[in-house]
Amino acid sequence: MNSYARNARGKKYRSPRQVNLVSARSNYNTEIISLSRTHSAEGYAKTRKKRIRKKSILLATGITLASLLAAAVVTIAIYALIVNDRLGTNSHGERIKWDSSAYRGVFIEPETDEFWVLLLGIDERDRSSGIPRTDTIILVRVDLPNKKLALISIPRDTYVSIPGHGKDKINAAYTYGELNQRGGGIPLVAKTVSEFAGIDIAYFAMVNFDDFEKLVDSLGGVEVDVPVDIIGDRLAGDVDIHSGLQTLNGEAALTFVRSRQLYNTGDYQRMANQRTFLQAMTKKVLSDPSKITSTITSISSMTLTNMDLMRIISIAMAMQGMKENAIHTYHVPSMTDWVGGTSYVVAYDYLWNDMIKAIESGNYPPPQQDKFAGVIPESYVAIENPAADRTAGKQTNIKTGDYIVDVRNGCGVPGSARSISDMLHIAGYGVGNVSNMNAFIYETTLIIYKSDKDKAVAEDIKQRIGYGRIIASNGAYDFSGNILVVVGNDYYN
Repeated sequence: MNSYARNARGKKYRSPRQVNLVSARSNYNTEIISLSRTHSAEGYAKTRKKRIRKKSILLATGITLASLLAAAVVTIAIYALIVNDRLGTNSHGERIKWDSSAYRGVFIEPETDEFWVLLLGIDERDRSSGIPRTDTIILVRVDLPNKKLALISIPRDTYVSIPGHGKDKINAAYTYGELNQRGGGIPLVAKTVSEFAGIDIAYFAMVNFDDFEKLVDSLGGVEVDVPVDIIGDRLAGDVDIHSGLQTLNGEAALTFVRSRQLYNTGDYQRMANQRTFLQAMTKKVLSDPSKITSTITSISSMTLTNMDLMRIISIAMAMQGMKENAIHTYHVPSMTDWVGGTSYVVAYDYLWNDMIKAIESGNYPPPQQDKFAGVIPESYVAIENPAADRTAGKQTNIKTGDYIVDVRNGCGVPGSARSISDMLHIAGYGVGNVSNMNAFIYETTLIIYKSDKDKAVAEDIKQRIGYGRIIASNGAYDFSGNILVVVGNDYYN
């Protein structure tokens, strides 16, 4: 057939080739079928293997990650249980039962991030005297939203009502509680403080002096600016501390927070030292967030508390970035007084109540501007030796062991009362209360006797001291011993 044709105008053109569509489609399908039969089985198998391998890898990875996560959760849980167990175990290795009758209803879980914590320190090194008393009592107001703390020292001789035991020194509460029930000391102290301050206490933490040294050493020491030399105060510790900014190890820190006998302001100054140290230690603990958990772990066996690990960590983390001036320190507004022949610290109730209300409302009072505001006297030097016995220690016709002598500092010379009492103790006299007079106004040392039969004893004491004036009490002076010595300004004359 001729492939050319003419159009309507008579021009030739090449006609399109005729294509058998059915045949072409058949040939294409045949090729596809051929390729599919030849390669599809092998390709599918490979693809399927890849998919299975990928799924297996993902599955294995998921199982591994899940296992690691589970192991981590279990490890953390075990770690928390171990630490919590340590935190709830006392120095005798006894696990505290927080749901026991002694603790029931004592500590109130806070509903907000503002709450009270009770800090206690006891001295268990000398067990010869029986159950120890709380040597340190500090009430802490924690304000997490505003990153603020208020530390309030409560003098251990504070005259308070102890539930079930009437009026007594606050540090007797621990002893009463332990005598009532083993482990009842802490809850009774907490009840006493709670009623005294009119607040609910959420948590407590207690450390004894031996563990306090270990705690400080576990922190690598604490940097403190010691204002003056503390030299020869062997009742506080066996080390001497010179003034200046320095890192105190455990032994030196214990001396710093215990030193009290030779300050003009006695126990008030010791409390100021304790608050100063707590400020420095808080700064140290919060300075490195990465070490908070390890720090808690290291101190868990040295501290007894009803806070668990996660609560402590959450508080520490919430206080990150706290400024040093956000730690406010106070002591109970009070004075020393005599009640029934015993020296007590008596709180000014209206000032005390106002202080608590102000702190709870976030209106922190300014630093207390009285003589107990925490300023160590410039003249402070611990005295190592007792006063000289002017009779050269010889025996007289007085059986000194039959008499008790109270000694009070009436001149303000640091350590004068302790120096005289130590000398009389060496001479064989029984030493009663050693404290300060309400005012340092005595120019002459007074040797005061209650009964005429004790006048000869007063004369013996005057001979040993070498100065002073003997007078009868006639009810004008309240003291529990046979003789009261009020040290006057002639102490160094």
